[in-house]
Order: sequence, then structure tokens, then C-alpha cells
Amino acid sequence: MVKIAARLFRGVTYRQVVLTLPEQLRIPFHNHRNQSHLYSRFMGLAEPCLTELIQGQFKHSNIKIALIVFLHTNGRNGSYNPHLHVILAEGGFLLGTQQ
Repeated sequence: MVKIAARLFRGVTYRQVVLTLPEQLRIPFHNHRNQSHLYSRFMGLAEPCLTELIQGQFKHSNIKIALIVFLHTNGRNGSYNPHLHVILAEGGFLLGTQQ
């Protein structure tokens, strides 16, 4: 497994964001015949969700974010609670601009 530190940009500050599957979707997720497909799609939502949020915050649609996403399927108490841990770089990269 590649160490996370090797994937991070030097000099960039990172934050952790947790995105939790709503409680009303947990039983359908748990009982679904193809959980791996759902988990993959769930993880794929992290980037567009956070991109939209950050682009809205900065009021700029050409911002690209840097993130690493991990899936956890259980909470601290051991109950089924699918959620994503996201290592998110603060700020973003401005695309299509010249310095």
C-alpha cells in the first residue's frame, strides 16, 4: 500500500471531512445485492459534492480540488454506518488561468 504522505502536496494544509450516508439509506445499502457497486458510487460522489461546495464558496467555477477518499462501513460503536473520510487540501487549483 502506498503511504498517504507520498500522495500529499508539500506546503499544502489539509483538513479531514466526513461525509455520512443518511440513516434512511443505510438498510437499503446494507441489503443491496451489489454493495461494492454502491460503495464505489458513494465514494465517487465525494469529489463533485466538495468541488461544488468549494466553487460556490470561492464563487469561481474553474477551481479543481485535491482529495483522498476512504470508505468506512462501521461507526465507533460497531454499528453499520457507511461514511467517507476525506483528506481535503485547503484551497484549490485554478484551472485555465495564466500567471
